[in-house]
Amino acid sequence: MNKNLVYWLCQIGGWLLYIAFSTSMIAVFGGIAALTQSALLLQLIIFVNLVLFSHLFRLYIQKQKWINLKIIQLTLRVLLGALVVAIAAQGAIHIIIYLILQMKDLAPFSWLAFGGYVVSVYVVLILWSTIYFFIKNTEKSRKSEMEKLALKTDLQEAELMILKNQINPHFLFNALNNIRSLILSDQERARQMVTHISELLRYSIQFNASEKVTLSQEMDIVQDYLQLESIQFNDRLAYVLKIDDDTRDLSIPPMAIQLLVENGIKHGLSIQKNGGFIRIESTRESDSLVIKVTNTGQLGQKQGREGIGIKNLVERMKILFGPFAQFNLENSSKDTVTATLNIPIQ
Repeated sequence: MNKNLVYWLCQIGGWLLYIAFSTSMIAVFGGIAALTQSALLLQLIIFVNLVLFSHLFRLYIQKQKWINLKIIQLTLRVLLGALVVAIAAQGAIHIIIYLILQMKDLAPFSWLAFGGYVVSVYVVLILWSTIYFFIKNTEKSRKSEMEKLALKTDLQEAELMILKNQINPHFLFNALNNIRSLILSDQERARQMVTHISELLRYSIQFNASEKVTLSQEMDIVQDYLQLESIQFNDRLAYVLKIDDDTRDLSIPPMAIQLLVENGIKHGLSIQKNGGFIRIESTRESDSLVIKVTNTGQLGQKQGREGIGIKNLVERMKILFGPFAQFNLENSSKDTVTATLNIPIQ
C-alpha cells in the first residue's frame, strides 16, 4: 500500500475518532435533541479543518526534514509546532462558525472554551506526532539496515572475486612449473600434462564467475589434476575416490577440493622419497556435506601449510557460508594428514 495513503488514512481515522468522541459527549450531556443540524454541521467543519491543518503540519515536517533531528531537538519542535497548529486550527474553526457562517444557535464565543478546544486538539496532535515519528523512525532504521546489508553483500562479492582472481595465477604458476620439469625429459608426458592443464584452465575460466559448483563438477577436474600429478610423480602417486552418490549434486566453492589435493601433494607427498597416496571421501551428515582429503605426510611444527590457496579457500567459505562452514587440518595417523571441509547444505 502507498505510504502517503497510509498516512492519510491514519490522519482521517484519528480525527474521525476525535469527532465521534466529541459528538457522543454532546449526546451524553445534552441528549439526542442536542444533535441538531447546526451541531452536526459544526462537527463537519471541525473535522475538515483538523484534517487540513494536520496535513499541512505533516507537509511542513517533511519539508524541514524533522525526521533527521536529534531526539531533544525533535521533541521541542513537535511540542511547539503542535501548539501552533492547534491554535491555528481552532482559530480558523471559530472564524468560520462565528464570523463567516454566524451560527446563531451556538454558545457565545468564550476564550476559556477556546483554550479548552486548543488543549484537546493539542493532545491529539501530540499523540498523532508520536505515532507518525515512530513509524518514520522504524522505516528509517529498516532502510538503513537494508543499505548496510546491501553494502556488506557488495563488499563480500568484491572480496570473493579478488580471492578467485588470486587462485588462478597461483595454480597456473604451479602447473607450468610441473610442465617445465618434463618438457625436455619426456615430451609425451609433457603433452599429456598440457591436455590436463587445458581442462583445468577451462574449468577455472568456466566457473570463475560462479560462487558454487556441484561436487560432481569439482571431482571431474580433480581427477584431471590427479592424473596430471601422477605423470609428474612417475606413478609414485596413488589415489582413491570415495564419493557418496547422494553428495554429488551438493554445492561447494569451485576449486575447493582441487586446492586441498594440491596442498596435500605439495606439502606431503612431494617430500616423501617413495611418494604416497591421496584419498578423497565425501559423506552427508545431517545438514552438512563433509569432505575429507587424506594424504601421506605429517604436519611439522614449522609447517602450517597455510598457503595462498588454503587461506583463500577458508575466506571464500566464510563469505559463502558464514560461521557454519568449518575447515580442519590435522595429523590423522602417524604417517597421514587429513584436511576436512564441513559445508552446510543449503
